[in-house]
Amino acid sequence: MGSSRKSPSPNNATQLVIDRFERALEGILARVFVSSDKVFAVAYSGGLDSSLLLRLAADYCRSRGRTLHAFHIHHGLSPNATQWLAHCRRETDALGVSFDAREIVVKGVADHGTEQAARLARYDALAAMCEQHQVDVLLTAHHQDDQAETVLLQLFRGAGLRGLGGMAVLHDDHELLGEGVAVLRPLLDCSRAELEQYAHEHVIAHVDDESNVDTRYRRNAI
Repeated sequence: MGSSRKSPSPNNATQLVIDRFERALEGILARVFVSSDKVFAVAYSGGLDSSLLLRLAADYCRSRGRTLHAFHIHHGLSPNATQWLAHCRRETDALGVSFDAREIVVKGVADHGTEQAARLARYDALAAMCEQHQVDVLLTAHHQDDQAETVLLQLFRGAGLRGLGGMAVLHDDHELLGEGVAVLRPLLDCSRAELEQYAHEHVIAHVDDESNVDTRYRRNAI
């Protein structure tokens, strides 16, 4: 009879997240970026995933003398958006991380749908902040569960075999951010359950976006 795979203990799960984050980050930096003075930023919504990423990135950059920014987008789509902005500012202040935010107006909903229109507006604002702060690498908190959702969405949209590739750990010169800015997803090897365990163990404060359970949005329905 085969043995069932045991779930990692809380401490082991926490260390797994740290190890995978650092391995992804250092592997990409060693392979792609020769210079050690690259400026990092975290796309920080205030949710659990990006809050955890911010903590990991802050610890990593502090220990290595690297510059880190946190960028927040105020979409105005939720009545709680201003409270989330205030929360993010408090948390970055506590971590000693440079913070910047943009308030945006989501346009083109009739043409693209709310999700895509918000995504386009968000990346426009992120691109402007990356340019202003001379950011080379934007870190996002996508994880294994996001990857699975992305593959399904791509297939539903008729992407075929190309859609099975999903998101890459590194996306050089992201088309929505402009030339010279790379998107790095250092948590793609981590599951949502592992991230939740890490957040619990480290008492990471975060906000809950009520739109994440609204099944009118296709990603949530999936």
